[in-house]
Amino acid sequence: MKPGHRLHEKRNPEFRGLSFTPDQAGWLIGVLALGALISGLAQNILLTYSSFGGFNLMDDLCISLMFMVALTRLAHRFNVPALLSVVWIVACLIALWRTVDESLIPSDSAFFLFRQVCMPVLVIVCGLVMTRREWRWVLVAVMGISLLNAAYIGLEVLGIRLVDPAPFALLSKTAMYPNGLPGYYMSFDLAGELAVRAGGLFLNPPTTGIATGAAAVLAFHAVRSRWRLLLVLAFGLATIATISRAGILLMLIGIVGPILARKLHPLVALPILGIPALMAGNNIADLGNSDSHVDGLTVGVEHAFESVIGRGFGYVGNFAGKAGGLQEASESLSGIAFSAAGLVTVGIYVAALGAAVVFLLRQPGRWESYLAIGALVIAMLAETAGSMNATVPMWLLVGATFASGLRTRKLTSSGSLASTEARLQRQQHKPGVAHEVSLQ
Repeated sequence: MKPGHRLHEKRNPEFRGLSFTPDQAGWLIGVLALGALISGLAQNILLTYSSFGGFNLMDDLCISLMFMVALTRLAHRFNVPALLSVVWIVACLIALWRTVDESLIPSDSAFFLFRQVCMPVLVIVCGLVMTRREWRWVLVAVMGISLLNAAYIGLEVLGIRLVDPAPFALLSKTAMYPNGLPGYYMSFDLAGELAVRAGGLFLNPPTTGIATGAAAVLAFHAVRSRWRLLLVLAFGLATIATISRAGILLMLIGIVGPILARKLHPLVALPILGIPALMAGNNIADLGNSDSHVDGLTVGVEHAFESVIGRGFGYVGNFAGKAGGLQEASESLSGIAFSAAGLVTVGIYVAALGAAVVFLLRQPGRWESYLAIGALVIAMLAETAGSMNATVPMWLLVGATFASGLRTRKLTSSGSLASTEARLQRQQHKPGVAHEVSLQ
């Protein structure tokens, strides 16, 4: 470890940080990321008291500016993940043009669906170039926002809602239950009973569940504080209270996966991890409408193979049902892109998932690969993975994982990884030391 880095760790004793990220100068993406996190937390609350549509674009503005800064950093080191991200966006732009040109659905609805599948990609590109200092700021903000969410969810469990979610839900024409709550606040628990879900400060249970689930993973792996396990417990219980299948699955993959991998080979750990995930998924599917999540993915893939360049936007997605009469399926973020833009997006997605698995097999103890796999998996089964007001940290980490994997491959090809792996093994046997190591 570099002397300067050791000093930097002492100045921030509460955080292990993400030592697989580049230890370089840079601050602007970090500042804009903080803006995206804060505006994302505030926007639904603001929309509860005002119908001003500009509130819904606050986080998008920060993300767009982040992306522009990221492109300047990539100018002299453009890599494969960045190139594939640009190809994805271009393919979706073509699908958007076709949708508008053929008048499949109104242009504003088409742009909403385009935005849904492209904003996470912009964030991934930003994650490719974020520095360690910027990540430390993001971690602090994520822990603070998640603590606020967990506290608010605790009040919800006690029957106290300080913010009425109904006005915000009515803006998107969501059906309301007789108890005055939006339809997405109701779901079946594991006992098969209809239950009220906690919506958190994002006023949306599925979205909040992903946010707190990702925070639990980050707290478990990146926080050094003596309160670390209490944070994981608080965020974990908050995720369970949302009954968010995506959030719970993300926690399972991101926390249990690396633990198993340190004891077993990943090729053994992954199937073991998959068994309880499949059992839980089947149980929930029997109780709720999870078949619609699978339909969104399968229909999207079918459309991609039926038309290599896709059908355009309007056939898959929850919003597609509100925009016109073309909708055939919903509930899959990746399914929207597959249906609209065709086989190019399917190929890129398979390549991204395959790369994350390869990184995991190359370095089994690296937890970030598990979270990246978890993010890609839930994006296949949940549209809420594209809710940028809550999922920015998750997609930033996916980008950081790909960047770290590329650096690892370069070190492997130059024959310099052996000493790095030995240092990782030494750290893993030291109590209280992060199982992470700088690879640049």
